[in-house]
Amino acid sequence: MAVDNMVEMEAPLPSFKPATPELAVEKVEKNTDKEERGGWRTFPFIIGNEVSSGIAITGLAANMIVYLTTEFNINNIEATHIINISSGGIELAPLIGAFLADAYLGRFWAISIGSVLSIIAMILLLLTAIIDSLRPPPCSPNLRAAGSCVRPTTGQYGVLYLYFALLIAGASGARYNSGAFGADQFAKGGRKQIQSFFNWYYCMLFVSIMIASTVIVYIQSNVSWAWGFGICVALTGISLVLFLSGTRFYNCIRPEGSPFTGLTQVVVACLRKRHLRLPSNGEDLYYGITVQSGLALTQQFRFLNKAAIKTSQDISADGHSNLNPWRLCTVQQVEELKSIIKTLTIWSGIIIPAILYTQQNTFSVLQALTMDRHLGSHFKIPAASYIVFNLLACAITLGMYENMVVPWAAAKGIKITQLRRIATGMVINIVGMAVAAIVERKRLNRSAEESAFWLLPQHVFIGVGEGFLSAGRIDFFYSEFPETVRSTATGLVAASMATGFYLSSLLVSIIHQNTDWLNDGLNYSRLDCFYGLLCVMGVLNFCYFTICARWYKYKAKIEGSHNTSTP
Repeated sequence: MAVDNMVEMEAPLPSFKPATPELAVEKVEKNTDKEERGGWRTFPFIIGNEVSSGIAITGLAANMIVYLTTEFNINNIEATHIINISSGGIELAPLIGAFLADAYLGRFWAISIGSVLSIIAMILLLLTAIIDSLRPPPCSPNLRAAGSCVRPTTGQYGVLYLYFALLIAGASGARYNSGAFGADQFAKGGRKQIQSFFNWYYCMLFVSIMIASTVIVYIQSNVSWAWGFGICVALTGISLVLFLSGTRFYNCIRPEGSPFTGLTQVVVACLRKRHLRLPSNGEDLYYGITVQSGLALTQQFRFLNKAAIKTSQDISADGHSNLNPWRLCTVQQVEELKSIIKTLTIWSGIIIPAILYTQQNTFSVLQALTMDRHLGSHFKIPAASYIVFNLLACAITLGMYENMVVPWAAAKGIKITQLRRIATGMVINIVGMAVAAIVERKRLNRSAEESAFWLLPQHVFIGVGEGFLSAGRIDFFYSEFPETVRSTATGLVAASMATGFYLSSLLVSIIHQNTDWLNDGLNYSRLDCFYGLLCVMGVLNFCYFTICARWYKYKAKIEGSHNTSTP
């Protein structure tokens, strides 16, 4: 489906009644409103929703490992596993939510329903901070150091896990769908406006995370957990109200039923015609009603082109109608499947960077807990707030990229592709992990005497790297996936993060069981060796990603030039 085929709403609230997908070019429903929908006027509502919910969700996540270890009396290793597994679920669930949004609900309703579930989850967590019986009795630092604290009961674990389950369900609708929904508002403005939106979207998102990692974390650590969680509940409610307030301005794409039906038809048709010989040119292939738009025929995975070979059994007497879509597919369908297969190779190369980022968000907090965190003689920075340097570096990088790097590259005639942007972020992240290993070696030598500000360089490197990676990867998948599955494309980015979280948990378990690198007490561990291992993994992954990127060919439209340049 081309960008011009986006259907706009006639009613204030979009319907999520599924429709049957068409194989040929889809009809466009004309807008009956006096004004066109979408554009930058929708940005305040979308970004207001994202900033408010971002502060709330991050305000809970940033300090969760501290809450589990100090209030629920869970040890460091178990708490790390819980965080990694739940975070993986939060990142993986959007892939399911994205499919439902693309096929049945639409992105508007997916975001709305997800926001409501998130509010319910946060209220449940708030109750654990208010009601004493929902968490174990308090434990003194001496007993905690000796491992003698009272463990949570089965019921208390149940409430905690129910919170994570509801939060994951909420994330399936709201997380990443909002980015794709926002990009839909700028689709008619072309590639440049979509890229600009993603840059500003992620810049504001990281600003909200910075606020959460400082203000909300400080309230949780120094005022009370109940007040900190209560503010998060209120902010999530505000985010939903802001999102719904912009309903009359939104450009909403109606769901067309499962977009994967057409992709499955390509596989079936290709298998049925596997014995046919491919034509020397594309003239004997089926293009559908028109060839004036859509994806151009390519030679990568050319065996799939057999699904579009026309035979006498496939075409009606008039020479145009397709008698059986499970035997004959359009070139557009074939190229859409190819684009998904191609992007999966790139997807496999962005998992290791997710592992690197994940470990910085868990072990760096535990590192800070063992170090001197005083700023002056009276103020002590919460351990979870040190991640703000990561976020600040990321936000600054995104802002500079949009306002300085892009104009400079355009003036010099330099083309910065999405894959080059991602690769740059990978290199910077590898440097960050090497710095983290060096700093940890220094911390082990001097322990609590060392200032926690020694963690600043590694956070800055990881943040700058993430500034290149975050917007680059979602822009890549949103642009390269078929238009009918763009929510799924952004959900695939979440899936890479989820895979990173799960592999992180597996890696921690393997290292903990077979070495002395990761013990419950960091002062008796060799976290520097663990960081060094991650650095080596990052280097090997970069080599693999470079091979995939050089092989990759960006998708080309029939209208306009074919882009076959290497990244």
